[in-house]
Amino acid sequence: LTMLVTFTIIGFPLGEVRYAYSQSTNQTNSSAPNAAVAGVDLKDIHPSSMPQLKVGSKFEIFATVVNNSPGTIMFTAGTCQSPLSAYFNAFNVVVKPTHGCTATSPPFKLGPGQEVTVAGPSSDTIYQAISAGKTRANAIFHYQTENGQAADITKPFVFTIG
Repeated sequence: LTMLVTFTIIGFPLGEVRYAYSQSTNQTNSSAPNAAVAGVDLKDIHPSSMPQLKVGSKFEIFATVVNNSPGTIMFTAGTCQSPLSAYFNAFNVVVKPTHGCTATSPPFKLGPGQEVTVAGPSSDTIYQAISAGKTRANAIFHYQTENGQAADITKPFVFTIG
């Protein structure tokens, strides 16, 4: 029944409501060279603030990882580490380094047909909204295939800072 279990990785608590207006597009890119990992996808990508991310807010991003590949994938999971990060295509978000924790966690395994919600970034990074507007970003999810091959998937998403 782990196929129905949602596992949330929270890099740092923000004390904010965990939803915001966002919309993801359908374009998917994978840097992995074989078809076995081509079925890994991201959906429902959004920042952690609700109903709308406000200027000055620190936030995380959430995404649901879907493993439609025939093999199990593995990724880091824990309160300190996250396989999910974002690249922002606008000047209204800053990415700040901070002192994060150094604890390590065993790899999380996601079998074929399973999905799980993850949060990012890792605890050594903070995202902060600094000006209002529509924000385009790319979510990047890093994982390994069953045979230990490193792979990632990048998917664009859009959200609004108010």
